[in-house]
Amino acid sequence: MKRIIIAGGGIAGTIVANRLAKALSPEIGKGEVEVVVLDKSDRHVYQPGQLFVGMGLVEPTEIVKNERDLLDDRVKFVHGEKGEITKIDPANNTVVTADGVKHTYDYLVIATGSHLNWDEIPGLRETEYTPWSYEDALKMREAVQQFQGGTVVINVARLPHKCLVGPLEMTLMFEDWTRRIGIRDKTRIIYTYPIQGVFGIKSTNDLMIKIFKERGIEIISPFTVTRVDPKEKVIESQEGEKIKFDLLLGVPPHVGAKVIGDSGIGDKRNWVPTDKFTLQMKGYSNVYVIGDTTDIPILKAGSTADFESYVVTANIVNDIRGIKQKKMYDGSVFCYIVTGLDQATYIRFNYNNPPIPPPPSYVHWWGKILYNKLYWTVTAKALV
Repeated sequence: MKRIIIAGGGIAGTIVANRLAKALSPEIGKGEVEVVVLDKSDRHVYQPGQLFVGMGLVEPTEIVKNERDLLDDRVKFVHGEKGEITKIDPANNTVVTADGVKHTYDYLVIATGSHLNWDEIPGLRETEYTPWSYEDALKMREAVQQFQGGTVVINVARLPHKCLVGPLEMTLMFEDWTRRIGIRDKTRIIYTYPIQGVFGIKSTNDLMIKIFKERGIEIISPFTVTRVDPKEKVIESQEGEKIKFDLLLGVPPHVGAKVIGDSGIGDKRNWVPTDKFTLQMKGYSNVYVIGDTTDIPILKAGSTADFESYVVTANIVNDIRGIKQKKMYDGSVFCYIVTGLDQATYIRFNYNNPPIPPPPSYVHWWGKILYNKLYWTVTAKALV
């Protein structure tokens, strides 16, 4: 029997598991193939919804479901200590779980995601509110609701991080919220970014700078945060800036999963070296990397994982069936960018074609809302 192990049951792992189960249904039915998802947690959080929780737009319960309920019945799911991966050993085709069991595989899909590395910046953990984790989104929700005016700094600590458009969305949603509750005139909003501008792709950067200026949002960049003083409420940068704030929102530094570093298979920030076209882990033809886990120069986003899942599935299926054909990932990404509490734009691009974001509109806002709602019944279930 051929065993496919998927390391991680987040957005990337869930979609690719379901896609593989559908594509290999005949082989699974005959007992020739097994698809297994290993993850410590048995709950599934729709991470793009965390910003909406942080801004008080949706209830926390709306973005969490049981992982088992999302997975195809043909997928085996192991969680808890038995599903928590502590070592990945691609040289010996094994992964080890926290209960000490060695699991052998014929194919491995690494979908261990990206994780917050608060300790990289002294004082950040004590002062910053962020929607980049579920628990922190709940704290941000309270802080935003209690805000009555003052200086708000929205800081992006390091690149890359998951959902690169997220800090733009957070800034513009927060700015719109202050207008609607009547405190915009006593609120100063400052956006700090580690490279020049507000976003790394020129066409999108140009549009966003224009919107920021129209909305009276100050931009300080490049701004590479080095420390935050929790007592004085001051954020400092490598470039010499010091900004006093009343509320600090932002994106903490991101790194790949600890197991990647512990296994010695990643770079210095635990991203896994990945072929940008085949999505194979460099040096291992039977190991694929998907979603935030890769080191490829593309946005870390749920839609990226969705596009990649077609490639990973096709290549594993072809290999199992003896078809000598490789599908190639072209770098496709699609991201809505919310620009207020009732408008949005979007970017659609790949390795060769940069995005041309349309003007923000109410139509694209509803596209974003619909996309979020359909995640559970369509995207996660790999129905398209």
